[in-house]
Amino acid sequence: MRSISEQGLIRLLLWGLLFIYMSCSSNDDPGPVDCNASSLAVSFTSTDPTSCAVNNGTITATAAGGEGPFQYALDANGYASSADFKGLGAGTYQLKLKDKNGCERSTSVVLKPFGSTLAAVITVTDSGCNTSNGAISIDATGGTGPYTYTINNGAVSSQNNATVLAAGSYVVKVTDDTGCSVTETVKVLSGIRLSVEIKAIIDASCAVTGCHISGGAAPISFTSLANIQSSASLIKTKTASGEMPKGGAKLSQEKLDAIACWVDDGAPNN
Repeated sequence: MRSISEQGLIRLLLWGLLFIYMSCSSNDDPGPVDCNASSLAVSFTSTDPTSCAVNNGTITATAAGGEGPFQYALDANGYASSADFKGLGAGTYQLKLKDKNGCERSTSVVLKPFGSTLAAVITVTDSGCNTSNGAISIDATGGTGPYTYTINNGAVSSQNNATVLAAGSYVVKVTDDTGCSVTETVKVLSGIRLSVEIKAIIDASCAVTGCHISGGAAPISFTSLANIQSSASLIKTKTASGEMPKGGAKLSQEKLDAIACWVDDGAPNN
């Protein structure tokens, strides 16, 4: 009769072999998800604040399509599981949805104080990559003039524009003469485009014979813009470290900067 320790060792070995078999033979891995083709969508219901002086507006998000569990965010705040946002003042909010696969959708939600017609149309100019040539121009309408403006809770100004801005998110607030205000978060982008600058870099250095093309040695094809977009962070990391392009010379600093600027913009499908 085997000792207890021998039986335990055999049992452990069998479980280990079973685990390896199941891992190697599983066909359940769906592979990378094409977020551009995903049915994921976000909608919402909202209530406006009852006056300019209170923050009692609400937004409730609803997810459709995609694959749960879902997470929700408002403006630049982090994602969380709650779809309800309360204590909101007047303004334009960016409601964001993310599903289990990392696919994201967003929509704008406008909350207006009861009875107020104050609104703002904001025009944004790209900054350029690693430069500060961005600009924000604000066209206020409705309400009661004159208007005042603040950017990122800075000094109150009568000027309706801001220049010499780097890429990033900015909180714009417009206040009318009665004290009513609207707030909107806007994003200044670098202007680097997936379909132009990034695709040209990938086509020349990464999606080449034997690597990152259909049937190539690399695990994913970068001939697809959707695949490039879904792998944006990995591409930034691997090119910066010199691991990409495989076996070739490291990309020029200009190309590395372009990739980093596009990824830092949020890897938009532009």
